[in-house]
Amino acid sequence: MNRTPIQNPYLASSASESTSGNQVDLKAHLRTGQIIAFALIQGVLFITAIMGYLGIVSGNGGPADGPPADPTADNDMVMVAIGAIAAFGGCFASFMANKMIKAMAIRQFASTGEEVDVPVQESMKITSGISELLATSQTRMIVGMALAEGAAVINAVLMMLDGNLIHLVMIGFCFVAMAVQFPTLQKKLDLIESAARASRDRV
Repeated sequence: MNRTPIQNPYLASSASESTSGNQVDLKAHLRTGQIIAFALIQGVLFITAIMGYLGIVSGNGGPADGPPADPTADNDMVMVAIGAIAAFGGCFASFMANKMIKAMAIRQFASTGEEVDVPVQESMKITSGISELLATSQTRMIVGMALAEGAAVINAVLMMLDGNLIHLVMIGFCFVAMAVQFPTLQKKLDLIESAARASRDRV
């Protein structure tokens, strides 16, 4: 008596997707990274709005019918300096971490000796080495954007405490640092091509 083995429909569908088109895998990975990046950027906007609102509600500088604000507090630029150091330091660390992890990922791919046709096309075959490269690139994006996000959050908290709108400039600087790291399909293809060329040079 012949029995047909029972197959899991979910595993069967995922297997057919991986064999039917590798382009879907690449774009699916990209969409996941974009969702994470958008969540990080959205977090900065929400926290800035909340801290700004709390700063207004708390009455920094005193209400209109209350006592005047302490003039020495307005001249105190210590918090602004802290915010500037946090912003520039966080963004610098963000780009350095991004660069270091990228170089590490390319070296790791080159060590596998996998060959990839260049220029890289969207319909390329996603090998295990490329899959690992893409996973590392997503980690690189998360770490880089998180460092800039942390610096922006520090400035948002300082803005709530001292009511100085200069912190918005620092937050904007961090926002730009996060935006330039937003993942795109072209960035993924460029990364794979750089790794492929490094692998060829190694051989």
